[in-house]
Amino acid sequence: MKILRSLENLKSSLKTSTVVTLGNFDGIHLGHQALLERTKEISLEKGLPSCVITYYPNPAMVLGKDKDLGGITTQTDKENLIESYGIDWLIVVPFTLEFAQMEAEEFLKNILIQELGAKSILIGFNHCFGKGRRGDFELLQKYSSEFGYDLEKLDPVFLGGMKLSSSYIRSLLREGKVAEAEECLGREFSVSGTVVEGHKRGRTIGFPTANVKPFPELILPGVGVYAGRTEIDGKAYPSMINIGYNPTFGENAITLESHIFDFSGDIYGKKVRILFSERIRSEIKFSGIDALVDQLKKDETVSRKILAER
Repeated sequence: MKILRSLENLKSSLKTSTVVTLGNFDGIHLGHQALLERTKEISLEKGLPSCVITYYPNPAMVLGKDKDLGGITTQTDKENLIESYGIDWLIVVPFTLEFAQMEAEEFLKNILIQELGAKSILIGFNHCFGKGRRGDFELLQKYSSEFGYDLEKLDPVFLGGMKLSSSYIRSLLREGKVAEAEECLGREFSVSGTVVEGHKRGRTIGFPTANVKPFPELILPGVGVYAGRTEIDGKAYPSMINIGYNPTFGENAITLESHIFDFSGDIYGKKVRILFSERIRSEIKFSGIDALVDQLKKDETVSRKILAER
């Protein structure tokens, strides 16, 4: 997959007509996956390259609607996931306040038609583009004959009666419902970050942890203890993960820590990925170290059982 990170000179790079879809694609959930699969399917039918347009940073953050939005995937992971669907071209539009003022008709005519030569345009059920979000399915339909492109809108995906969207997945994650989020994503939710030095208390009580500083653009699941895995250098190790404030020790800064089962080694400074399988319990303030250790032993037993069953 070839990636372009500017709207300039698209035509000279592509040199052909295209099949285009566009959206934020945060999380690449099942709805996004259906859109990517359909885009690739039509591109093969027409013998034209498939093209995905997405935006960075997330428009909601730039426009001040939700400055602490928190991504479901990093930009790198998003790009890798899009590539896995066989997409030929990815255009990452730098989203700015100036770009947000572009009228929908201008974006359609100047970018989708003139620069990309769109012969088919696919859009998700809730995606809009252009100033005031006027660029919806109806607007695209209005100009389809004039500009000579086919148009398709994909219906939403429902899970358990809920309409699947990135915002719905974020709400699940904030509640710690990582197993439910996994159903929406078609894969385990994960957080990437760098292992940094912590207080090193875990090793003194028999539960050493990797203290992970997550990439700042990512959302964290709700506070609690989780069964999951820690991926180091491409290998995933069963783990017990804690997100919280360590109330037993009187702290107030949130941390992400992973106790990696049956693992030893110096991983300070390494990039790791934490994969969340299931939430075990909420965070508890214990009366002392002994009570904490007793609970951690129970948590380990539960975690190992969950992961073994997977």
